[in-house]
Amino acid sequence: MQTWHRQSFLTLPTIITWGLFVLTGCGGGPVAIVSGTITVAGKPLTEGSIHIEPAQGEGQATGAKIVDGHYTIAEDVGMPPGEKHVTIRGSIKTGKQVEAGPPTPKGTMIDEIIIYPPIGMQPDVHTITVEAGENTQSFDLPAITAPKRR
Repeated sequence: MQTWHRQSFLTLPTIITWGLFVLTGCGGGPVAIVSGTITVAGKPLTEGSIHIEPAQGEGQATGAKIVDGHYTIAEDVGMPPGEKHVTIRGSIKTGKQVEAGPPTPKGTMIDEIIIYPPIGMQPDVHTITVEAGENTQSFDLPAITAPKRR
């Protein structure tokens, strides 16, 4: 029969780990929940991503998928409140069908999409402030056309 000795359980690493747990608590402080809509010239971004990082550059960045113009950064992500920089990338379906092109069979039709921002351009950086708890942050981005190639 095995017996536990108090000495073997209370090793230095165990004491340090439990001490840190008690000092920091279970939670990591208040968190921001952020959701909203993303449109380009009033049309919902069909799909894409939103990237949010601390404006001061310290701390963890986070992001979410954009689906049918909506996104949510949930509580379980653990985003702390504060000033943030936001970048958005995605695509919009135009409602038109276009030929897919190679390597698909000739005549294959697909949805035409517009990439935002256009290929070769950097996304705008938006600055927002989020508070602890629920926040709504929506963005109506300007329509941008790709620069003409010479």
